[in-house]
Amino acid sequence: MAGARPVISILTDFGLADPYVGQVKGVILSYCRDAVIVDLTHEVMPFNELQAAFILRVSAPYMPPATIHLCVVDPGVGTGRRGIILETTRGDVFVGPDTGFMAPAAEILGVSAAYEIDESRLPPRDVETFHARDVFAHVVGRLARGEKPSSLGKRVESYTVMRLPEPIIEGDSAEATIMHVDRFGNLVTNLRPAQLSLELGSEAFVSIPGREIRCRYVKSYGFVEAGQLLLTVGGWGYLELSVNRGNAAEILGLKPGDRLRISKLG
Repeated sequence: MAGARPVISILTDFGLADPYVGQVKGVILSYCRDAVIVDLTHEVMPFNELQAAFILRVSAPYMPPATIHLCVVDPGVGTGRRGIILETTRGDVFVGPDTGFMAPAAEILGVSAAYEIDESRLPPRDVETFHARDVFAHVVGRLARGEKPSSLGKRVESYTVMRLPEPIIEGDSAEATIMHVDRFGNLVTNLRPAQLSLELGSEAFVSIPGREIRCRYVKSYGFVEAGQLLLTVGGWGYLELSVNRGNAAEILGLKPGDRLRISKLG
């Protein structure tokens, strides 16, 4: 839309206790003061690229077309890993380290071109450990004010790709991976209910190391008593293991990347 304000989505593992996010936004706004900045999340578990990839993948389709996505979970900052810009056929652009975690989201929207960021075209920096502010924020700001990716780097034929794990289905049982833990402690898996043909109200066994849990698959949390474990479908369409008015992650000691097995009963 002509004259529309640029939309920038930011995802990091920085948290909000420090000034890191504010400094990144400050650099972006120094280039484009009318940008609309969406804080997708800054609470990715430190260095957890799997969780970041999943959050991006399920969130990017809800952003307006032509959103600029700044994505920084960067355990390799200051090393030889390159910075990358991924253009998509929907018009979105992804900016961040070329470690693969942006790829699942970008590929949903259709990657049309990739560019390796040329830091010689950016202001010189004094430190090696804050590329989000000193490299990527400058790129995003310049994109927001209308510059093309080709003005910020050279086109490349390939980029690093992370493949998100798929559940392993074995008859009436599935091995699933926990992809995200939300602030309520709900354990969001990569398993959709149709893949296991679960029926509302039915029971299932959930197996984790050293423990086997029997719980019901219900429409929402309030269909079991407070404190009880349950399976339900979260807002992203995936099965999650939860506790009504409780924290399943804390109770079970699980985190993104851990695996569990869900088995139908009967």
